Parts: sequence; C-alpha cells; structure tokens
Amino acid sequence: MRVQHLLPGLRPEPLASYLAGLGLIRVAGEQADPDAAAAWTPDGLVITSSVQDLAAWLAESYVPTPVLSPWNNGSGFGAKDKEPLRVLETIRKHPSPRFAPLQAAIPVAQEITGRGYPDKKSLVLAFRNRCPEAVLPWIDAAVVLTGQDPVFPPLLGTGGNDGRLDFSTNFHQRLLDVIGTPDSLAMARDLLTGTESQKLANAAIGQFDPASAGGPASSKFGAATSLVNPWEYVLFVEGALLFAASPVRRNQFAAGRAAMPFTVAASPDGSTSGAAGEESRGEVWAPLWPAELTLSEIRQLFAEARASWQGRQARRATDFYAATRTLGVARGISAFTRYGLQRRNGLAFAAVPLDRVDVRTDADVALAADVADWAGRFSGSDVSSAVGEASRAFQRAELEYARDGGPVRLARLLAALTTLEMRVGRSGRARDNAPVRFPPPAAKFLAVLIREASPELRVAAGLASIAGRGPDGACRSLRQLLLPVDPNVRWRESPVIAGFGVRPLPAVLADVLIWRGRTREDKDETGPFRGVPGFRRGIRVPAADLHDFAAGRLDGPVLDLYLRACLALNWRNVDPGWADTQSYLPVPTLGLLQPLAEGLPAGDESRLALTPGWAARLVAGQVADVHREAALRLRQAGWIAVPPPPRLSAADGVRIAAALVVRCVKPSEVLSDVAVKLKEES
Repeated sequence: MRVQHLLPGLRPEPLASYLAGLGLIRVAGEQADPDAAAAWTPDGLVITSSVQDLAAWLAESYVPTPVLSPWNNGSGFGAKDKEPLRVLETIRKHPSPRFAPLQAAIPVAQEITGRGYPDKKSLVLAFRNRCPEAVLPWIDAAVVLTGQDPVFPPLLGTGGNDGRLDFSTNFHQRLLDVIGTPDSLAMARDLLTGTESQKLANAAIGQFDPASAGGPASSKFGAATSLVNPWEYVLFVEGALLFAASPVRRNQFAAGRAAMPFTVAASPDGSTSGAAGEESRGEVWAPLWPAELTLSEIRQLFAEARASWQGRQARRATDFYAATRTLGVARGISAFTRYGLQRRNGLAFAAVPLDRVDVRTDADVALAADVADWAGRFSGSDVSSAVGEASRAFQRAELEYARDGGPVRLARLLAALTTLEMRVGRSGRARDNAPVRFPPPAAKFLAVLIREASPELRVAAGLASIAGRGPDGACRSLRQLLLPVDPNVRWRESPVIAGFGVRPLPAVLADVLIWRGRTREDKDETGPFRGVPGFRRGIRVPAADLHDFAAGRLDGPVLDLYLRACLALNWRNVDPGWADTQSYLPVPTLGLLQPLAEGLPAGDESRLALTPGWAARLVAGQVADVHREAALRLRQAGWIAVPPPPRLSAADGVRIAAALVVRCVKPSEVLSDVAVKLKEES
C-alpha cells in the first residue's frame, strides 16, 4: 500500500531544509522504493511511497553515500587531521553493515593521498579514476575538472568545504550521531514533522542555514551555539548530490565555469539583502514543482537544468528571471527560490534567500533581448568608472524588467541604455572598442510603454521621432543631435547639441529649435515657405500635452525618463495616431507659433513659417515681441491674434521654444483658440 507523507519540517527555505528534502527523496528512491514521488506544497514536502514510516526507515535502513574529500585539509587524510582521522577510523571499524560503501572507499582515498600528488587537480583526477562508483556523485558535485585548475561549484564551497569546515568530515560525525544510536528515530521524526527537537548536535552547519549557524551577534547574549539536527545535515549533503555536474552540462559553459545545475553568477541586484561589492560565490536557484515527480524524473530535471534565455543557458540572475517569464524553464517547475551564497560573517559564507520567483508567462520580457547585447560589452573591469557605473545601472534595470516587467520598468531599462551610450560616447577608450548601437524599431516597445499612458510619454515620443536635415544634407533624428552618434553610424567626439543630461531639458530642446532655424531643409517640401518651418517629420502630439509642457505643467523627471527611453529606439514609420480630444488651457504664444511651425497657407501658393531668429529671441526672454511679430505675420493670412499675456519670462520662452520642436496634431484648431479668422469679402 502506498502512503502519502506530508513533511512540514522540509520546506524550500532555508537551503538546508530544501536540500534535506531532495536528499530524502533521493535515498528513499534509490534504496527503498524506486516509484517514490515527491512534490513541494505550501505545507511542506509531500512524498508518496510504499515506505510506511519514513522516519523509521531512515533510522533503521538508510545506507549513507560515501562522501570523501581527500583533496581538502581537515578531511581526515592530512598529516594534521587528528580529529577527522579519528572519526574516519571509528567509521572504518564500525560494526554496522550500513557503513560498508564508505568503509570500502576510505582505503582508496588513503592510498591516493599517500602518493604525494603535486597539485589538487592531479589528486582529484587520480581519486576519481580509482574510487568506487558510489563516490562519483560527491566528487562531481564538489569539483569540476576543466582547464588547468579544478573549479568548485559554489553550492559546496571550495571543493566540499567552507573555510576550515570540511563538509565530508562533518557528514561523517553526523552519521555517527544517527546510525545505530538510541535517539536516531526521535531526531528523524522531529526533522520530518518540524517539531522542535531536544536532541540537537552542537555542530557547525556551514553556509546552508544562516539562522542556525551561531557565531558573534547571533544572540541577545552575544554568540549563540550552532545547533543542528544531525539528520538534517546528513540529508542535505545527500540532496546536494543531485546538483552534480554532468558531462553534457559541462559543455554548455565556457571553460573555467562551474557547470552546476541551476547555478549562475552572483548579482547583488533584485533583492533587498544584496549589496554592491559584497563578495559572493554565486547564486543557486532551487526549483520547486507542485506535481509529484519520481526520482528518475527529478534526476532528469536536474541533469537538463533547463533555464535558457536567448537560446543559451542562463548565466546571470537576469537571464534566469527572463527564462522564468518566457517559457525558458523545464515544464513542471512552478517556482524557484533564489539563494545568494554571500560572505557575511567574517570569512564565512551564508546561503541568503534573495527572492521567491514564480514561473509565469510575460512575452514582453523578450524585448530586453533586443537591447542587451550591445550593453553587455561594458560589464568588465577594463572600462572607465563612469562607463562602469552606467553599465551597472543598466544591469539593475535589466534585471528589474526581466523580473517584474511592465511599462515603467521598460522605460527605465531603455533610459539606462541611453545613459550608457552617452557615457561611452564621452570615453575615448570605450568609443574605440565598441561600435555605435543600432536602435531597434520602436513600434513593439511603444505597444508596452503606452500601457502607462501619460502626456510625458507622448511628448517624449514626439520629440524622439523628429528628424531634419543639417547643413551637410544628412537627415538627423533627435537621437543623432543629442547623443554623440552620427547618421553615418559612427561616434562623434561631441553631440551636435550639447548639454543633454547636464542642462535643463527645455533649454537643450530650445537649442534644437535654434539649430533647426539655421538648417532649413529643402527636400520633401510641399510648397515655398516664407520663413523657416519646424521639423517636418515626427509623431504628432496632442495640443493639450504640448501646451501643458510649455506651461510647465508636466513632470520634469518623468519626461526626462521617457525621453531617454525613446531616444534608445528607432522611430521611423511609427505613427500611434494620437487624437487631440482633451480640453486644455492654451499658452497663447505657443498657439500662434504652432501653425507657423507647420507652414500656414497664406492665401497664395506660399506658406507662412517661423522667422529664423524667433527661437533665439524666445530663449532671450523676448516672448512678447515674438508674440506681436507672429500676430502681424498671421494677419497676412487673415487672422487677428490675442495680445501677448503680461509678465512673460525667459523661462516661459525657453519652454515655448522647446514645445515647438514637437509636431502638433491639429495646429490650425489650436490657432482658433488664440486668434479669430476674418471673413473674406464677397
């Protein structure tokens, strides 16, 4: 008869408890019931098995996997390893047949260490070639032999030890606590049921359970003792063996990287418990599955360790988050617990839970792939401090978008990319080593950004999409005016319009209008202009948004964020078709100038446009004079304008000039709000 066991003492957190759960299903499936199946539930691990009493089976029948680390000091095989050697001798002479596999492996390890190999890699390789097959899972979990030196997967420290704490020696000591001892059954029941046990061992648990590790400041009385249920230690070592590197997975990583399942490089981002500059061995993403899987299925899950992003195995936390959002993980996994193996207590490391990540579909996260490759060139240590800072800011924004998605986080990601481009453009060394970035088409990004519809976004899109020809005949977008990039896909030593990101945004945009006044474009014109029109290409923005911008009613930091985001994209052939349906309070001078920026029909075949000097005069504070001159020009087309408002300042003029950079949805209708059209005589 099969029994379903709910084990509330085995949960996904801390890491020791999670690994102990893996260890239990592993040893039960190997030694007692090959059809045993396990699943993670909110109430703890569930195991369905023909074993009627798992605690009793552990206490009476469990046979430990031989775990030996002869390459480590303190493992019992060194000249100074007196206490570990005593423990090994006790095990070697122990009468229980359950120690037979370990007893068979000890002499092999002693023989290998007695040969005096010159380096650790040679010793590990010799031991792996000579040891009993039962030892191989431990070796493959603790050491990866690749390249010139052995590489240590971070879950088991530096080859099966954490500083002076050797995991194999501690494993041996805990085995002596539970095999053939009177308290073994009680301790096993306490572990599986989550009961607070009175039968705990005063022993180090290492990095796997920081709350139980003791040490300085771990108690209100100073330093608490590290207390461990011996069965938990035994089982989490057994569970860690499921993370053993396989030959197939070794080939999925570059040489020198530890090929451990569900293990990625460390990142302090995406959690409240990480910190920049904190030393870390890496991250382990512990998979959780809600439907019962047999041991063979769990082995396959860990052997494949499928967490792919952009067609390759996840190597960073960002990649892993993206994989969980884009069907890049194995079917059946519902969530991951993200652990960072951080240095926290002196020289000791701790497995810190950083996040619980549910697997869900968010196809928009794939947009990050369109912008990430270029930015990845600047993540090394050979860049300037300014470029490195911008690169780290991009990585943080990328992780947050991969984790949580959404329009605002996408805007932050794109804005961080533009900031990185600006920093690279200012660094001669970075410019020499990186090509100019090709912006991706804006349409699919805009489809996500507009979910957080705001006037700041519409104005930013209108700005980023404008384009005009310069004196050299090349058509430049706003991106190619404000950033040090050239239409010929080359870096410039400085941008055409200086000061973006340093000076106030309206002042920079006013300079764009001044530049436009000096560089009238002659192509693609619909007729002769009397004056200089504004930009002839770009998304049209509702008048309400532009007049709010000119009046200073928009949120400046939000506009700056969205403009940086929009400058990261290519706006050619994008038209969201925004309608001008909102009521608004017009800025009279802007209302007069907008139709002139478009080119107002003058009754003959010509069009009235802006006077070339008006932009500079607006910036200089001559707003009333420009208003009166615009009214005179409009009179030629049969319009009588309102007089200029009193008390107009230079700041008003700067914002009006900045708003004129953007094309308006219906400038003629705006004119009717600030001027009256005279009737033609019959």
